[in-house]
Amino acid sequence: MRRPRSGDHRTGFGVFLLGTGMGLITNLVTGDPEHWPRVLRPVSENAPLIGGLLLAGVGAKAAFDLWRRGVRRPEWTGDNPYPGLLAYTERWAGVFFGRQTEIQELVSRVRQAHAPPARFVPVVGPSGSGKSSLVLAGLLPALRGGPDVRIVEPFTPGANALGELAAVLGADLKDEAGTVLAAARAGDPPPRPDTALAALATLRSGSRGLLLVVDQLEEAVTLCVEEDRHSFLALIEAMLVWDPRLRVVTTVRSDTVGAFQHGPGRDLFRRPLMVNVLGAREIREVVREPARLTATEFDEGLVDEIVRDAGGGDALPLLSYLLSDLYRGAARDRHITWREYRAGGGVSGAITRQAQAAVGELGGDTLDFCLDTLLRFVTVGPGGATTRQPVRSSSLSDRQRRVVQAFVDARLLVSDTVDDEVVYHIAHEALLRQWQPLGDHVVAHEENLRRLSELVPMARAWLRAARNPEYLIGGARLVDAMTWAGDGHGLPGELREFLDESQRNQAGELDRRADLVAREAFSVLPAEPEVALALALAACTELAPTRLAVCALEMTLAEGLVRARRYSCGVASLAFDRSGRLAVGCEDGSVERGEVPITAGLGDSVTAVAYGPHGDLAAASMDGTVITCDLDGRTTGKLQLEGWGIVRLAGAPDGRWFVGRADGSVRVADRDLREAPVIHAAGSPVYAIAAAADGSLVAGCGDGTVVVWDPAGREIGRRRGHDDAVFAVAAGPGGHIAAGGRDGSVVVWDAAGKTDLRAEHPGTAVTALAFAPDGRLACGFADGLVRVVRTAQPHILAGHDGPVSAAVFAADGLLATGSRDRTVRVWDLDGRSLGIVCTDGDGPGLTTERGPVLATAPDGRTMTRSGTTVVVLEPDNTRHVLPSTEAADITVAAFAPDGRFATGARDGSVRLWDENCSFLYAIPPSPGPVTSLAFTEQGCLTVGHPGMIRTWPHGTELDRLLTVAARQPRHSLTSAERRSAQLSWAEDGGTAS
Repeated sequence: MRRPRSGDHRTGFGVFLLGTGMGLITNLVTGDPEHWPRVLRPVSENAPLIGGLLLAGVGAKAAFDLWRRGVRRPEWTGDNPYPGLLAYTERWAGVFFGRQTEIQELVSRVRQAHAPPARFVPVVGPSGSGKSSLVLAGLLPALRGGPDVRIVEPFTPGANALGELAAVLGADLKDEAGTVLAAARAGDPPPRPDTALAALATLRSGSRGLLLVVDQLEEAVTLCVEEDRHSFLALIEAMLVWDPRLRVVTTVRSDTVGAFQHGPGRDLFRRPLMVNVLGAREIREVVREPARLTATEFDEGLVDEIVRDAGGGDALPLLSYLLSDLYRGAARDRHITWREYRAGGGVSGAITRQAQAAVGELGGDTLDFCLDTLLRFVTVGPGGATTRQPVRSSSLSDRQRRVVQAFVDARLLVSDTVDDEVVYHIAHEALLRQWQPLGDHVVAHEENLRRLSELVPMARAWLRAARNPEYLIGGARLVDAMTWAGDGHGLPGELREFLDESQRNQAGELDRRADLVAREAFSVLPAEPEVALALALAACTELAPTRLAVCALEMTLAEGLVRARRYSCGVASLAFDRSGRLAVGCEDGSVERGEVPITAGLGDSVTAVAYGPHGDLAAASMDGTVITCDLDGRTTGKLQLEGWGIVRLAGAPDGRWFVGRADGSVRVADRDLREAPVIHAAGSPVYAIAAAADGSLVAGCGDGTVVVWDPAGREIGRRRGHDDAVFAVAAGPGGHIAAGGRDGSVVVWDAAGKTDLRAEHPGTAVTALAFAPDGRLACGFADGLVRVVRTAQPHILAGHDGPVSAAVFAADGLLATGSRDRTVRVWDLDGRSLGIVCTDGDGPGLTTERGPVLATAPDGRTMTRSGTTVVVLEPDNTRHVLPSTEAADITVAAFAPDGRFATGARDGSVRLWDENCSFLYAIPPSPGPVTSLAFTEQGCLTVGHPGMIRTWPHGTELDRLLTVAARQPRHSLTSAERRSAQLSWAEDGGTAS
């Protein structure tokens, strides 16, 4: 129950004063005046007069309060007192009955509210309950003419709520509404809406208050896009906060209230005024009182029958429609009979009879066409509830207009003029529920209506925004909409135009976005190959497989570089566990596992990390400290060796640890490092150790020998093949052992000790070795190169700028390499398509163009250089000047068969250009200047550097690229990376989504 306010009891307080005063007078009159003070004796003499004046004053005050709060009903001077399916408006106030209690409560709430939410009164009820009539024919006449509130002309939101509000206020509110909405979404207090407040002040024109009336607010849900609704409500709320003299009353259908209870303005809907179904007494007033005012009579008992028939949510519109028909038929004698009532079909049959009559006038075979035409007036709201929507005359065909006019003549549709154009809409939603053929037709086409209710507001918003491309749809939503539209549904012209333009925009926009994302992939490829691959995949699969996007995917996969990560210092050691987690030991004493730092407690440079069979990790540092950690990173063991120098580690299959030192010792420690007996002590330093799958141990020594022990720790052999110190060893499948040394040679022995492979690389030391599960051998060198041998397709991996300090294969074949250049790189050799060959010169067999003419194309184009200016000259003498920032260091160039061309520079960069001389992309650079360029007949680009030739792939099928990419670790783009890409797109003039 609503708590009474003090203002509701003003007359009661007057009665209290009257009682007090009369009691005082009575006591004076019945007392002995002789004992009174002289100044009070006149009161006794005039007591009856004083009491009468008190009584008259309180009575006058009570009468004034009743007059002020009461409903002043205007005199009815019209003809038919029943409006039919139309809502009662101020014109019908004189015959509006049955809602006196609600009118008084509504007037009280409007006049007495002070807080911003209280000054917003949502009048809520089901369709047909009389919400609009209560406000328009009840509240407004009660307030009209008073000095306290000026009323703004009521309006409905339609398909553009903010635009309708702006039209009523006479001000442009778009920018201000956007500012207020942004504050509401950020949870900030609403900023002062100066433009709206100035308009309100002008409309108020000296009155103490201003009333804004929004009828059928549910249209903000059923006809508006969400952004427009939120902007409208956020601005209304800000106006209420900043203007204490503003009141807002809205009518809202109850099934849409939920949409207003979240988002901006939700606090405004906490105290709705509920409009319930009329009771029998009120319905009797609705029937009898208008008839009495027009001297109209009913047959005996007919009013009682009408009251009994009027039930359910559609009672008021059906009743009003029936009474309007009955009155019109009885206009001459002003007497309504039982016969006329039954002929009209009663309360529930009136609409059906009129609809069938309208169809009959058009022809008996036109029912289906009539129903299809009427569907244009129906939309679907939240929860699947159907509601009406306006339809412009210009969107109807001639035949549809004939149908509409027939239903207008039957008073089931009404017309209005908006912006000099005729607009039609259903007189009341009762038509949708009471005429069975239309109700069934709506149910049968519910999915179609739902689609229209989603898409038509978007189309209208696009038209209002002057066809701004940012309002168009794309992606899965557009595909879904076009699939539905292609099923033969009749579409409004505005929606068909919207979908066609969305298709055209997406075709060009997706290509443009794909190219932009592809360029972003090229730009981040050298430093973040995993991000580059994710971007290239997104460009090809989520946007459009343009030539540039496919090329970006091809380039990101060409080197086989899956991931590159930079550290704050040099990387000293790497290890993979069985699940593929990579452990990294760095020169600053830090250790991480799976990119998660662990507290190792090592105070010096980490020289080795190794995994045990159970996932536990061991790490060693230059100061002789060796520790082990469990899966949670807790230290489980520690071994402190004397002295300072390199310590190497290897994990045995049975959980033991092999520890080698530069002092020439080799130890076998238990899992927790409690015991570590020495199995080898020699004068030559031990620079490398490795454990085989069977538990045997291999060590590389400073004197060039390789020592082998069995699982029991007994020495079983020595291998000799190096003239200098052995810096790296590896134990591979089948008992193979590999060793590499300072002299640049790599030797592989089989299980019997016979030499299986010997490769010489003079001038650079071998610093890391690793066997893959399939027998391939990765060799890291001090010059930063990694060579993969013992494979059908040898690889040279170029990318490190410093000595390769570690190499390790994972169980799935991925190769990780670490370097003193502070990076770790992970490679997928199976997906690699870049070919690298080492040479003694600049690239034998390649044409090097120097001097003024850099390159000549088969089609007659030539590229020339003059100073820092590079020009491409067409056969017709058209000149294309390359940007000076790109052309300054160009030393070589080459044309491809398909019209593209490439340029190489002294800094090692290579850029590709299309046939129109527009920059396409740059390929990852290589150390050293570009000395030569050439294209193969297939379009592959061959780049020569001092001592190296790189051949980049071209024309790989997209399916093949996607297959290769599918087996590589997938990087999920972070919000920051997506934001960066969106900013790139926006800066290019497009839209980001």
